[in-house]
Amino acid sequence: MKNIKGYNLIVLLVSLVLLIVVFFPLKNTQADQTTYNVDISTSPANGFLIAENLAPGDTKTSILKVSNNGNLDFNYTVSSSQESGDQLLYDRIILTVNDNQGHLYQGSLNGLKDFPLGTIINGGNRDLTFTAELPLETGNDAQGKSTSVTFNFSAVGHEEQIPTDGCFEPPFSNRNFTLHQKSTVPIKFHLRDGMGNLESIERDNVRLEVSGPGANYNFRVTDGTLDHHEQVDEPHYHARFSTWDYPVTTNETYTAKVYVGTQVVCQKPFTVLKQGNRSNAP
Repeated sequence: MKNIKGYNLIVLLVSLVLLIVVFFPLKNTQADQTTYNVDISTSPANGFLIAENLAPGDTKTSILKVSNNGNLDFNYTVSSSQESGDQLLYDRIILTVNDNQGHLYQGSLNGLKDFPLGTIINGGNRDLTFTAELPLETGNDAQGKSTSVTFNFSAVGHEEQIPTDGCFEPPFSNRNFTLHQKSTVPIKFHLRDGMGNLESIERDNVRLEVSGPGANYNFRVTDGTLDHHEQVDEPHYHARFSTWDYPVTTNETYTAKVYVGTQVVCQKPFTVLKQGNRSNAP
């Protein structure tokens, strides 16, 4: 029988903001001499999640505010990496990340790699809730250990990531995209007019369908499950696909299709994995 008493675990999680500045010279015309940049920051900037004397089954929760201080809308991601301390403890911690709409990620702390968190408009911000948990089954080999972890946030201009072909946007458009169980992915897409320009108007006959083994889910503007984001510089449609709300089967392949009326304008297959990787290169 395991002795689960007398733990003296100190888990120090440190937030490190990675600032990425992206310049868009194409916008620096004679009519517009503005320097465009992406500027991401967090509050607090470090030490936002500190847990001392954790016992198996204990959790520690803290809220982190992510802000867009630049003058471009951006898409942003988060990764974790061990800075120092015990590797075994780092590998065992379970992390949950939520926003004000619900779950975003739940899985191993060491599995948080380039995890897409969505889009923040310039001047906007978003609160994220991080919860670290030491599983009940943690053994005596972790007793008295500590670990220090860095969370790296990175951002890139939203417009910069809009593909010239197809209609889906990152992270869903990334090559060999796979979906992680117990996660929420923003499925974003845009429509173009007959001249190839991005449409800014909202259509009420647009539908996103995600189908596969044991599932057929539909997202529509008319029922509120599909949003048209007009606040961003380049408007797009957005569906919040959560494996908690829309169950899918591990190791099976599903297909997302965008309809305008009865016409399919783009589609993409994807595979569901227990520990998926949504950071595949575009």
